[in-house]
Amino acid sequence: ELARYTMPDEDAVNNIPNLEKKYPGAMPYFFTQDPDYLTLKVRVSSYCVDGTEPLGVATIDVAIETLKVAEYLTPILQDQLK
Repeated sequence: ELARYTMPDEDAVNNIPNLEKKYPGAMPYFFTQDPDYLTLKVRVSSYCVDGTEPLGVATIDVAIETLKVAEYLTPILQDQLK
Protein backbone atom coordinates (compact mmCIF):
# COMPACT_ATOMS: atom_id res chain seq x y z
CA GLU A 1 0.00 0.00 0.00
CA LEU A 2 1.47 3.31 -1.08
CA ALA A 3 -1.01 5.68 0.50
CA ARG A 4 -4.39 5.85 2.14
CA TYR A 5 -6.72 8.81 2.51
CA THR A 6 -9.51 9.08 5.03
CA MET A 7 -12.45 11.35 4.53
CA PRO A 8 -13.61 13.37 6.33
CA ASP A 9 -10.41 14.65 7.90
CA GLU A 10 -10.23 15.97 11.46
CA ASP A 11 -10.87 19.61 10.48
CA ALA A 12 -13.99 18.68 8.53
CA VAL A 13 -15.31 16.57 11.41
CA ASN A 14 -14.71 19.41 13.88
CA ASN A 15 -16.62 21.83 11.63
CA ILE A 16 -19.72 19.63 11.23
CA PRO A 17 -21.54 20.95 14.35
CA ASN A 18 -21.15 24.54 13.10
CA LEU A 19 -22.49 23.64 9.67
CA GLU A 20 -25.41 21.68 11.14
CA LYS A 21 -26.45 24.82 13.04
CA LYS A 22 -25.95 27.06 10.00
CA TYR A 23 -27.80 24.72 7.59
CA PRO A 24 -30.35 22.69 9.56
CA GLY A 25 -31.90 19.88 7.56
CA ALA A 26 -29.13 19.74 4.94
CA MET A 27 -27.91 16.31 3.89
CA PRO A 28 -25.01 15.24 6.15
CA TYR A 29 -22.59 14.53 3.30
CA PHE A 30 -22.62 18.23 2.43
CA PHE A 31 -21.04 18.99 5.78
CA THR A 32 -18.00 16.78 5.28
CA GLN A 33 -17.38 18.20 1.82
CA ASP A 34 -18.22 21.83 2.58
CA PRO A 35 -14.84 23.36 1.56
CA ASP A 36 -14.90 21.48 -1.75
CA TYR A 37 -18.50 22.47 -2.48
CA LEU A 38 -17.72 26.11 -1.72
CA THR A 39 -14.81 26.08 -4.17
CA LEU A 40 -16.97 24.41 -6.82
CA LYS A 41 -19.86 26.87 -6.31
CA VAL A 42 -17.56 29.89 -6.58
CA ARG A 43 -15.92 28.62 -9.77
CA VAL A 44 -19.19 27.69 -11.49
CA SER A 45 -20.89 30.92 -10.39
CA SER A 46 -17.99 33.00 -11.71
CA TYR A 47 -18.27 31.21 -15.03
CA CYS A 48 -21.99 31.99 -15.20
CA VAL A 49 -21.50 35.65 -14.28
CA ASP A 50 -18.43 36.65 -16.25
CA GLY A 51 -17.21 33.65 -18.22
CA THR A 52 -14.19 32.96 -16.00
CA GLU A 53 -12.82 29.50 -16.83
CA PRO A 54 -13.88 27.15 -13.98
CA LEU A 55 -10.44 25.58 -13.43
CA GLY A 56 -10.54 22.08 -12.03
CA VAL A 57 -14.25 21.59 -12.75
CA ALA A 58 -14.91 18.50 -14.83
CA THR A 59 -17.12 18.63 -17.89
CA ILE A 60 -19.85 16.06 -18.39
CA ASP A 61 -17.61 14.27 -20.91
CA VAL A 62 -14.75 14.07 -18.40
CA ALA A 63 -17.16 12.84 -15.72
CA ILE A 64 -18.49 10.07 -17.98
CA GLU A 65 -14.99 8.89 -18.87
CA THR A 66 -13.97 8.97 -15.21
CA LEU A 67 -16.94 6.79 -14.27
CA LYS A 68 -15.98 4.32 -16.98
CA VAL A 69 -12.47 4.07 -15.50
CA ALA A 70 -13.93 3.66 -11.99
CA GLU A 71 -16.26 0.90 -13.17
CA TYR A 72 -13.35 -0.88 -14.85
CA LEU A 73 -11.04 -0.57 -11.83
CA THR A 74 -13.54 -1.39 -9.07
CA PRO A 75 -13.48 -5.20 -9.39
CA ILE A 76 -9.73 -5.23 -9.93
CA LEU A 77 -9.05 -3.16 -6.81
CA GLN A 78 -11.60 -5.09 -4.75
CA ASP A 79 -9.84 -8.30 -5.69
CA GLN A 80 -6.47 -6.85 -4.63
CA LEU A 81 -7.88 -5.91 -1.22
CA LYS A 82 -8.83 -9.52 -0.41
